[in-house]
Amino acid sequence: MADPVRDLNNFLHSQPGGSATKNLMWNSRKEGPEHDTAYHVTAVFRGVNVGVGHGSSMGSAKRNASVQALEYLRQHVPPGL
Repeated sequence: MADPVRDLNNFLHSQPGGSATKNLMWNSRKEGPEHDTAYHVTAVFRGVNVGVGHGSSMGSAKRNASVQALEYLRQHVPPGL
C-alpha cells in the first residue's frame, strides 16, 4: 500500500541539498462532536498552501493532503527548489 506522506518526504529529500523538508509545515484542526469528528489538514510549503486533506482521522486527512501537496510540488516547483 502506498504511503503518500512518505512519498512526499522522499520527494523533498531527493531535491538537491536534501533539506527541503524543513520548508514543509502542517496545519490541522478538528471539528464536530467526539463521535463524529472531522479532521482538516493543510500542507504548507514555503508559506504556500500546497495540499488540503479531510478525513475521519488525522492520519487519513494528512495522507489526503500529502497526495495534493506532492502533485502540486511536482508541477510547480522547479528542480533544485
